[in-house]
Amino acid sequence: MKRLTHSISIQKPSIKTLLNQNNHSQALKSSLAQLSPVLTDQIYSLLIKNGHHLDPILSTTLISHFTKFADFRRAFRFLFDTQNPDIITYNALISGLARFCQSGPALKLFDRLRYQGLRPDAFTFSSLVKACGSLQENEIVHGVCLKLGFSSRVYLVSGFVENYAKSGEIVSAEMCFRDCLDLDNVAYTAMVCGYLWNGEFDKSKEVFVEMRSLGLELNEFSLTAVLGASFDVKEGEQIHGFGVKVGFLSGVCNHLNNAIMNLYVRCGQKLDAVKMFDEITEPDVVSWSERIAAACDGVEAFGLFKDLRFNDFQINEYTMINLLSSVGGERILRAGKQIQAFCYKVGFMEVVSIGNALISMYGKCGQVNDARSIFYYLIFKDSVSWNSMIAGYSENGFFNQALDMFCHMLEFSLIPNGYTMASILEAVSNLKSLKQAMQVHSHIIKSGFLLDDSMISCLITTYGKCNALNESKRVLSEIDKKNAVHINALASVLVYASCHAEALELYRTIWGSCREVNGSTFSIVLKACAAMTDLEQGKAIHCLALKARYDQDIFVESAVIDMYCKCGTIEDAKRAFRKICRDSLAGWNAMMMGYAQHGCYHEVSNLFNKMSKFGVKPDEITYLAVLTSCCHAGLVREARTHLSCMSDLHGLIPQLEHYACIVDLLGRVGLLEGAKMTIDQMPIPPDAHIWQSLLSACTIYGNIDLGLLAGSKLLELQPDNESTYVLLSNLYASAGMWNDVGKLRKEMKEKFLCKEPGYSWIHVGGYTHHFYAGDTSHSQSKEIHKELIKLYEHMVATAKL
Repeated sequence: MKRLTHSISIQKPSIKTLLNQNNHSQALKSSLAQLSPVLTDQIYSLLIKNGHHLDPILSTTLISHFTKFADFRRAFRFLFDTQNPDIITYNALISGLARFCQSGPALKLFDRLRYQGLRPDAFTFSSLVKACGSLQENEIVHGVCLKLGFSSRVYLVSGFVENYAKSGEIVSAEMCFRDCLDLDNVAYTAMVCGYLWNGEFDKSKEVFVEMRSLGLELNEFSLTAVLGASFDVKEGEQIHGFGVKVGFLSGVCNHLNNAIMNLYVRCGQKLDAVKMFDEITEPDVVSWSERIAAACDGVEAFGLFKDLRFNDFQINEYTMINLLSSVGGERILRAGKQIQAFCYKVGFMEVVSIGNALISMYGKCGQVNDARSIFYYLIFKDSVSWNSMIAGYSENGFFNQALDMFCHMLEFSLIPNGYTMASILEAVSNLKSLKQAMQVHSHIIKSGFLLDDSMISCLITTYGKCNALNESKRVLSEIDKKNAVHINALASVLVYASCHAEALELYRTIWGSCREVNGSTFSIVLKACAAMTDLEQGKAIHCLALKARYDQDIFVESAVIDMYCKCGTIEDAKRAFRKICRDSLAGWNAMMMGYAQHGCYHEVSNLFNKMSKFGVKPDEITYLAVLTSCCHAGLVREARTHLSCMSDLHGLIPQLEHYACIVDLLGRVGLLEGAKMTIDQMPIPPDAHIWQSLLSACTIYGNIDLGLLAGSKLLELQPDNESTYVLLSNLYASAGMWNDVGKLRKEMKEKFLCKEPGYSWIHVGGYTHHFYAGDTSHSQSKEIHKELIKLYEHMVATAKL
């Protein structure tokens, strides 16, 4: 026989019943479930009216309830009405204040409990540490803990470490961490995060390794912390694998998943980030924000944002920053402006990081006036705001304005950082002002930035672009520990200054002294070989790159192809191209440009069509190669079609180089009026190269009027360019205008302008041979002329056939 059990539901008495029973304390507790502060106040009034007092236990319950809703006025009233409140009652209110970062009232309350003779316990200090909002408050609480013997408690240590680190006092955080003898994984995670927040990425990883060696338990928070300090995709993949192995990625919390996505995006592995997102069961707003950052372009990013809005996710400022960062061209600038309007609507424009993202967006799109408007709209500007504005000016050619902005930044007593100085050095480089370069160098020394490898490299580059190679070499010579970054900077400067042999000699010195080299080193040296058309040396560097396993580096791949093309061995270039990674845009561009320089239009066209099949999107350099090939082949209609497709199909804005190709092409085929019309219709001002192309064409076809116009424009831009005078002189001579020829030659003499004689050269057996017009100084001059006569006779015979 089965025993039947009846579940008897015990119904709690109502508030009215409790009041009738004179049980005011229980009625007061029951009123909290109604979430009606007015009802609680009424019952509390009845409790006092009936002669009852508020005991510490009931008071603690009431205080805990109201602090959850930040109703501190009622919470303080209950505390002050309590007879003989104990430490637990005070802890309830201090904990509530800490939850809402009310550090001032929490510290005053702590002083009050000590004044009343109560002894704080571990929970008191735990809440106080959490409440600290400044370095001074953290130091005060830390001092009291030391005095009362609580400083060695590990749960307090982790809080102190976190607070010191957030205040930038990483040394104090480190001392606090090392002084504790009984550390747990929470304290280690706090120290890892502390180093991360202060840019000490290597130390952050060292502490993580130490934590791992001690056998402390790893969790998703410690792994998330160390991922923030990593910039190596291999390290990220290892943590990703560990997270999968122990099951951290399959939980409800997405912290680790989002951190892994962030690392993949930072390292350029966007496809891996997308795969990670697809594996998340229930992505949160952070997951979606990282997915937007992993978008291949702005169009995809805005599509994802629409999905996010459709699913009613709560959007935060990080979502908007990633979305605005995806806007990189005029094609989707209108969408970017719509996002700006959305930010105004929802109140995000008060967030300084959103304003900074908008400044950067407009800067990248060339809309400097809009960027300036956002900058001056911001009520509070941080260093990133100034850096974004300076970078916007510098990237768009407003170099003097960038320097003025830097001066204003210093006037406001704002401390520039490495990003500021890098942008300023870029502006100085473009102005080619040695005096300003030295002034910035002095400021860098004064500010202590010379400890930064990237800053030293920027200085070397700046001096090189200011035609001060000796200064670049001096900066390098003053470094005690030279590395590949410094060497590469000087090698790049030497190549930029056409000191190719010196760049090769520098490489030999590096290789001979067993210093480290990287893919960039090989890429730069191969450019020097290409410029010298030194095939023998180029092949030797290529072999060394293969031996050092840098042949898969995308920059080395493209440099190898470019070197072989410029050395005239197109077959070697084709073999190198077949081995490259198929999604390497640089490799495709190098091969297409090589074909274009050899006049192989059909080969360029075939490669251009194949790109889409492999999923490779063309860029500005791709189209420059296509237009160059059209120019060499004299294909006007095809060139115009490609120029239109550049913006219509791929959202790319034609630059001066692209228009120069069109003008050069039209000039070559004699369509001089069409070339002039192209110049007039350009959305950007023509440079000297474009006018010189038109002037050369006018000289060939004898168009005096148009040639004079091109010559005058060219002299406005480059008044001391001797080539302009020579071209104009030839134009006048072809029309029989000898008086004008005489005037030009007289003007050249008055300006001390002299046309340097042109020469050709060839590199054979490790030696460069130079030949001027009518030059007979070469030791093998007779043999060379005999060979030239044979070639000429062969060309004449071939022409007759």
